[in-house]
Amino acid sequence: MADRHGRRKEDRPVQAKRRVGQREFFASENWIPRVDQSFILSERVAIKILDKTKLTAKAKKMLSREISVMESIHHQNVIRLFEVIETYTKYYLIMEHAAAGELFKRLISEGRMHESEAKNIFSQIVLAVKHLHDRNIVHRDIKAENVFLSSRGVAKLGDFGFSITVSNNEKLETFCGSPPYAAPELFLDERYVGRPVDVWSLGVLLFFMTTATMPFLGDNMAGLRKSILAGHVEAPASMSQLLKSLIESMLNTTPEHRFNIDQVLKSDWLREASAYQIRFNNNSVYGQWCAYPTAAGAELTDTETNARRALEVLGITDVMLDEHGSRGSRSNVVATYRIVVNRLLQQRRLMGQQNHLPHQNSTAQHPQTASGRKPTKTKSRLCAIT
Repeated sequence: MADRHGRRKEDRPVQAKRRVGQREFFASENWIPRVDQSFILSERVAIKILDKTKLTAKAKKMLSREISVMESIHHQNVIRLFEVIETYTKYYLIMEHAAAGELFKRLISEGRMHESEAKNIFSQIVLAVKHLHDRNIVHRDIKAENVFLSSRGVAKLGDFGFSITVSNNEKLETFCGSPPYAAPELFLDERYVGRPVDVWSLGVLLFFMTTATMPFLGDNMAGLRKSILAGHVEAPASMSQLLKSLIESMLNTTPEHRFNIDQVLKSDWLREASAYQIRFNNNSVYGQWCAYPTAAGAELTDTETNARRALEVLGITDVMLDEHGSRGSRSNVVATYRIVVNRLLQQRRLMGQQNHLPHQNSTAQHPQTASGRKPTKTKSRLCAIT
């Protein structure tokens, strides 16, 4: 059963130490030119390790879906997938590392956020969910434990194990996610539409961020279910009226009357978030994230041109990129390419050298330090992480 913070015991992605990031399946360190060691070897990654021998058929299906979804979404507020490595007994998902860790741990250790701080973080999470919903993807497990923070305060939505691609009004049946964040329709043994479920979870998350407690409590599952179905939320007196109004609109027990993600983004309380969205539109540096190497002969962005120069020094040629491009996260060449591109984009942002973004104001955040790891030559060996 969850506690008042909605915390449950569950497997978390491993936050990789540097020696794990320089793991054995990469070519030995001595072949990498010294000039680029500081560029790649200083990077950290998060590694989600799964034991193949203990995965059920359902779990394997979820893993396949998680990988597929992460391959298809590329957004500054979503944890990036760099590589998937499969050995005889394990799966390793190599992902972007968020140095400040879980939002949940931040709230537990430091308490509730002031509304201005919460607005900054929450607007980024909303933009991540909007990115998903615009692409017909539902997360279904939004909670504080699945939001990660960079050292510069950038929020990243992660853990896509329950995510699914849906049609506009497709009905779903599976109860997913953490019960304290579950929408009332999930308790009614009815088929449900996915997007409103995500918005409900966002409403619970926003309440938790600004109060450090959950809006719906119960001594057991039956009590929690009763509380959620009743839908009564008691907001503290210190909460602003605009925030109360937004939370009430997100926690409407009738899915059809609940705010959608665009209404959340345009709410009075999140007025500044629309400006944040403009700064990170599809023409921005981060909107031009290159998940796959551009095909031979096609025009390259400045970022990709610089990435290819760095990769060439590391022994990865354009020919290798063309050969590996279609393999996506199953290729260590593409993985190294993604890490270098990610690092270059972050450097451009931090140095203020990008040409696509307007100047930031106080509501903008710097993107997190890149997650990365040591590059490889043509093929990877079986990894042995110690």
